[in-house]
Amino acid sequence: MTSPAQVRISRRILDRYLLDEETPVVATRSHWAKLTEPFLTAFVALLAVGALTATLDARTEMLGTVLWCLWFVVAGRAVWRLLEWHNEWFVATDRRLLLVYGLLTHKVAMMPLRKVTDMNYGRSILGRMLGYGQFIMESAGQDQAMRVISWVPNPDEKYRRICATIFGPEGADEDDAGPRRVHEAFDQEVEPDPWEISYDDQEPSVVDRFDPDVVHVQVRRRQAAPRRSRWEDEVGPEDLPSDWEWVGREAQRARGATRRRSVAVDPDPTPPWR
Repeated sequence: MTSPAQVRISRRILDRYLLDEETPVVATRSHWAKLTEPFLTAFVALLAVGALTATLDARTEMLGTVLWCLWFVVAGRAVWRLLEWHNEWFVATDRRLLLVYGLLTHKVAMMPLRKVTDMNYGRSILGRMLGYGQFIMESAGQDQAMRVISWVPNPDEKYRRICATIFGPEGADEDDAGPRRVHEAFDQEVEPDPWEISYDDQEPSVVDRFDPDVVHVQVRRRQAAPRRSRWEDEVGPEDLPSDWEWVGREAQRARGATRRRSVAVDPDPTPPWR
């Protein structure tokens, strides 16, 4: 297989539309079979006009002139299609897909590779005989000019190159692997925080005795059911800081001021000491 560095591409396309950091993976014009219809039409028209004008006489000479004018129109259409074919390029880089087309007005359709949600590949019977295929790109919100890429020569190789660029050498999309990498980055063995406040009936920490919610729960438990527990042995009103009553009064005063102002706020989780 030809390496991406050996991809042949028009210098005009390379200088105008590709970034310095981009590496072309596929660069191709349409298959020559695209020109079969216009040139075959011009050839058949030439034979028909030649046969008709051979039967004309002097009285119908004007008709022969009209026929030849019509043939020049058909031949001009074939030449126009040839120039369009020469100016049209389908380019795939390691970052995006481009379709450069238009003879008088140059147009460039672009689709980032990460936006390609599906890429269908088909070949008709004639396409398999002559060596061309069709790519159908699926991507929400993109220009429809990039949806169908027809007349792709040597489509098997180009399909493999584009898929290898989108999904990587191991067949995995880099964007799909992003959440997994983030999960792995945070799924590390770390030392527990010794100052983390937690509530555990079996293993109370030293810091928990200064947590107002934990202490209030334990006091209510003692009042509801006089059952001895490890918490009751270790935490009591005498173990609280000296300014604990002041904290309770301040919390109660703040709740009262909030009710007087009729302001809807979250309730203070600090219970008053009774």
